Amino acid sequence: MPDKSFDLAIVDPPYGINAPAMSMGKNKNQIRKGRLNSGGGKLKNRLLNQSSIGWDDTPPSPEYFAMLRRVACHQVVWGGNYFDLPPSRCVVCWDKQQPWENFSQWEMAWTSFDKPAAMFAISNTCGANQEKKIHPTQKPVALYAGLLNRYAKEGDTILDTHLGSGSSAIAANRLGFEFVGIELDADYFEAAFKRISAAHRQQDMFAPQAEAQKSEQVVLLGAIKKQEVEA
Repeated sequence: MPDKSFDLAIVDPPYGINAPAMSMGKNKNQIRKGRLNSGGGKLKNRLLNQSSIGWDDTPPSPEYFAMLRRVACHQVVWGGNYFDLPPSRCVVCWDKQQPWENFSQWEMAWTSFDKPAAMFAISNTCGANQEKKIHPTQKPVALYAGLLNRYAKEGDTILDTHLGSGSSAIAANRLGFEFVGIELDADYFEAAFKRISAAHRQQDMFAPQAEAQKSEQVVLLGAIKKQEVEA
């Protein structure tokens, strides 16, 4: 990609924190077929215990972060406390309103902006309007919308190099930003694609016909590109 192809990159790369070794219920160190065990008690059926966790083995290389700074004018990096990034006063705290004490109560994002630190208090379960999780580290659409409202301006182009659940794409589309998302895992890409398509259709119910057709073209373009890669 050419230098400064994007105005803002909002990314959530793997932290490389060895998720299987974390305290997540009894029998925590047992792994079956590349997935975590079923856990125990309230944690038995949670998504992280049922999902592939190979993506969390290794954090991005220094070359990745150099590329990110090259192709994007500004960056927001979730899990910035795990990476060797320059000091920044403009960090983001996401208060997850997490009810369980054995899970992190908040997450930090590093940003390249020279602005005051910010806090977003958004439930990780989204309350009564809970979003169905398709990825273990899925973040709410409202969180990405908050980041875009705070750090992007009209006409900006947005990049997400680790699309995951697709929350960033849904938020960018709702706010009218041009968006490019990249996902390496085929299964997560397929699940995210279906989630983004469903969000497009729901939004189109309340949009003028021309805008609805435009949104549908974006979705179909993604499907065509995916088919070309598979071929």
